[in-house]
Amino acid sequence: MDLKDFFSKQKSTKDFYWALVIEPSLVQAAIWAIDENKAKVITLSNPVAWVEDQELIEACDASLSSAVQNLPNEIGEPTKTVFGVSSKWVENGEIKEEYIGKIKKVCNELSLEPSGFVVLSEAIAYLYKTEEGSPLSAVVVATREDSIEVSLFELGNLVGITSVARSVSIAEDVVEGLTRFGTNDSYPSRFLIYDGKEGELEEIKQTLLAYDWESGEKIKFLHTPKIEIINPERKITATALAGAAEVSNVSAIENLQKDTEEKDVDLENLKAPDKTVKPEDLGFLVGEDIDRNKPIESESKPVPVPQTNAITSNIQKPVETKENIFNKFFKTIKSFIPKFTPKRNIEIKNGKNKVIYSLIIFSILIVVGFLLWWFLPKAVVTVYVSPKKLEDKLSVTVDPDRKENNFSENVLSGQIINSQKDGEKTKSTTGTKTVGEKAKGTVKIQNGTANSIRLAAGTTLYSSGDLQFTLDSSASISAAISPSLPGEVNIDVTAANIGADSNLAKDEILKVSNYPKSDVDAIVISNFSGGSSRQISAVSDADQKDLLKNLKEELVAEAKVDIKGKIGTDLMLIESSLNATDSSRVFSNKVGDEALNLKLNLSINSVGIAINKKDFFDFINNALSNQMPSGFVLRDDQLTARFELVENKANKYIFDVFVEVNLLPKINTDEIREKVKGRSQSVVDKYLETVPGYTRADIKFIPRLPGMLSTLPHIPKNISIGLATER
Repeated sequence: MDLKDFFSKQKSTKDFYWALVIEPSLVQAAIWAIDENKAKVITLSNPVAWVEDQELIEACDASLSSAVQNLPNEIGEPTKTVFGVSSKWVENGEIKEEYIGKIKKVCNELSLEPSGFVVLSEAIAYLYKTEEGSPLSAVVVATREDSIEVSLFELGNLVGITSVARSVSIAEDVVEGLTRFGTNDSYPSRFLIYDGKEGELEEIKQTLLAYDWESGEKIKFLHTPKIEIINPERKITATALAGAAEVSNVSAIENLQKDTEEKDVDLENLKAPDKTVKPEDLGFLVGEDIDRNKPIESESKPVPVPQTNAITSNIQKPVETKENIFNKFFKTIKSFIPKFTPKRNIEIKNGKNKVIYSLIIFSILIVVGFLLWWFLPKAVVTVYVSPKKLEDKLSVTVDPDRKENNFSENVLSGQIINSQKDGEKTKSTTGTKTVGEKAKGTVKIQNGTANSIRLAAGTTLYSSGDLQFTLDSSASISAAISPSLPGEVNIDVTAANIGADSNLAKDEILKVSNYPKSDVDAIVISNFSGGSSRQISAVSDADQKDLLKNLKEELVAEAKVDIKGKIGTDLMLIESSLNATDSSRVFSNKVGDEALNLKLNLSINSVGIAINKKDFFDFINNALSNQMPSGFVLRDDQLTARFELVENKANKYIFDVFVEVNLLPKINTDEIREKVKGRSQSVVDKYLETVPGYTRADIKFIPRLPGMLSTLPHIPKNISIGLATER
């Protein structure tokens, strides 16, 4: 049998993957595979909306179920998943802590195996480069409900990504985002917009087209930009292509046809994914804290192929997957065979020639197999150690006026960052107030003394129930003629307080000022009337204080995000230095005013100080150097620090810094590679026990070979060494 024919007739097998795009309000899923060196989207779902965290699982489940409904029966449902996320979820090449939990929950609830993630804007840029054959130069704008995300690409390089709060003018928001990149050159005259309702995106497109871009003062365009809308299918396609580029160096995409009856899927060659395939076999490591050679940067980053990052790992991933290795194996054998295969016009005349021919073929296979076993296998060795913990309290002065650091004096240079934020907020009032009318009536004052008396207006009369009334005018009462004929005068009175309690009945006797009732009294001539009261909603002092506190907290949080967006990735904001002061405060009502709602308009000025991350790490490393055990080093990812502001005097910020570090052993990776190359796992484990703090080692073989063939690669460069802490 001609081995060339044998290999040419082997059917290609395919693994299938999920592409799952998770954005702040939408999720969308697709199933894709690699077919003839192209990423082929087999089926996809419509976008599904979500708002609260508890809705995310349901939205993902609905999206996955929708995609599976259109999956041909010959294809099994995949588990391996590449996630597409917005840049807001990512920091320093890792998914932020508050979002990694969401993805883990999605994977656990829906039985998915996370293979990695891509940032949507970078995946879109790579999709356009693949389709158009040239690096993308464009402004990519993702529209959210309360903000926009602006990504600038120049000749395929990511200049930067920034987030801008939405205002009434989307064009001005884009201008604000572009000015933050600080370039003096003209910007690309091409906008790509996505993430929004279809009608809203069209409206945004028309708004951007109508804006005068050529005469702007802040930014420069050579001519009015071309505006293009990226539909949801393009986003999920970009995610699939980015995943395929990492898995198998694929650089082409074949899109799914809208009509599933007309789509061209080679069902004969498609097969369900092998359930035993692990994310590690794809070149991804999940759930491990290890080093990666090429971390993703947030600015000035070339994106010829967007890196599909492992969700929780930091290690250098193998360049080749198991599928690539075996493809090379077959191609190598096929390239050798024609050189030794007899021409078809040479007849093999006897059995001896057949035996020789078979031995030649067998020898070639043995030699080629040995060479492949020697040169192609790869391995990732993760050495887990128990770190030595070190805690300390340090004092540091951050001086914005200094240009250089002085570690000996514990002084670091810094930058003052300002942010102005305005906002308004309304709340229901909780205070109450009693309002109403005062009772009125007429009394007859009787003077039983031998002298006339004069009562001024406002003189107080007292009822038996301690209710008070005042004279509406002054009165003079003559002396009594006899004990039975006192001096008398009729006069109008008004209750001192509102309420129906002051509606006294006729003939009730009142006490007059400080006079004894036996000498001077007042008799109600007719029933008092008009007294009433009711409760109303009113502004309380607590209402104003609570509204001010809540709105100020919101504006300070916005200012913190704004300041972090201004400082870039090289700097870190010392949050305890953030100081916010009111520049304007206007309440809609005063305390005591009748009102159902209270509104506050507030403006705050926030000031914070930022320091260089590397300078701070060098400072800590220098300050703790005398306490570090021999053979141990400090890595920046093993450092946590908490700042407490002591004082701000003469524009110099003095902080107490509470530091906690994990010290890791210093290892020579080149030496370890030489020692473990070609060794079995048991020998490697024994050797690694000499590493200080060693607890265990995790070895990933690519591919995993049976029996005695399962050794570490014989070529040192094919061995990746990573160091991780034992949790």
